[in-house]
Amino acid sequence: MKKILLLTVVLFYASGLFAQDGGPQMQNNGQSRYEQIQSAKIAFFTSELELTPKEAAEFWPVYNKLWKAREIAHRRIQSNMRTICKALSEESKTSDNELKAMVENYVNGFNDDGLIQRDYLDQFYKILPIKKIAKLYKAEEDFRVRMIHQLRKGGGMGDRSEK
Repeated sequence: MKKILLLTVVLFYASGLFAQDGGPQMQNNGQSRYEQIQSAKIAFFTSELELTPKEAAEFWPVYNKLWKAREIAHRRIQSNMRTICKALSEESKTSDNELKAMVENYVNGFNDDGLIQRDYLDQFYKILPIKKIAKLYKAEEDFRVRMIHQLRKGGGMGDRSEK
């Protein structure tokens, strides 16, 4: 019964991802693409991790903090790349030392992301058994691949190009 209910929830959210009647940022039910992805992700993770109610109550706040910290780190990485691109487009106006500093900042951003992951892994050890932690990382990758496939098919996330 639990799996049927969860499947229904996932299908409901997945159908919203393929809706064509909303605007480019909003779907029929008024949710943004980001909100729909997050809802689908929660349903997917809940199913894959098989969290007990106690585990879920402790896991989701920590996971949400991890996600926000990683988003900030990724924005910094993207910003550093934009800085590099801008410097390269200005040819010879940027010194080699300045460019080296920009590249160092960019690469260090990935290290920062790794440190964030390490810190939160230690927190997950306090909340979940190791098997569920392993399932978490597998679920993240599976969900990422699933979203990429949906986007490549051209039907998901409010893609308006087929109208």
